[in-house]
Amino acid sequence: MKEIQIYGSGGHSYAVIELIRSLNKYTPVRVIDDSPKIDAILDVPVCKFSESFINQSTVISIGSNKARKKISKKIKGNFPTFTHKSAVVYPSARIGVGCVVFPNSVVDADVSIGDFCIINNNATVSHNARIGDFVHIAIQASVAGGVQIGEGTIVGAGSVILPEIKIGKWATIGAGAIVTKDVPDNAMVYGNPAKIIRN
Repeated sequence: MKEIQIYGSGGHSYAVIELIRSLNKYTPVRVIDDSPKIDAILDVPVCKFSESFINQSTVISIGSNKARKKISKKIKGNFPTFTHKSAVVYPSARIGVGCVVFPNSVVDADVSIGDFCIINNNATVSHNARIGDFVHIAIQASVAGGVQIGEGTIVGAGSVILPEIKIGKWATIGAGAIVTKDVPDNAMVYGNPAKIIRN
């Protein structure tokens, strides 16, 4: 099996390590952290970042979209995408590099997902949706058909985005929100129907 390193030792790294192991194609050899606080995660040693780790096969196991973007520029190298066996990815869907698609999620027909995205457990991205780089579709979120989501946006757990809605860059869709109108760049929306609480 090929070796891969994990960048980030927070809670997200546990799920990423288990997912990678379940596929039996890569072996996690180290977890990298800028300020390690523990020695190992699931028997994978935790190491302080070193220049020697640049340009190696890496998966970034950090939920923060801004942090993933910063680290992707820093570590460079090869970034495989990992899709859990229980996830459904339609043949016409396109998924970029460095993504992780978690259990029981669905990436529907003609969906385009950018680089370094997270499609979390039980999330659904419906047909013809366009998802930018560094986006996180959280647990049980539902993105309807034809939705467009800009770079760096977080779609919170259990939220619903109705068809053809446009979400800007680096926006925050709060957990459980029902998005019925377009959302501008950098906005934070919550509620049912979702309303802008910060822009």
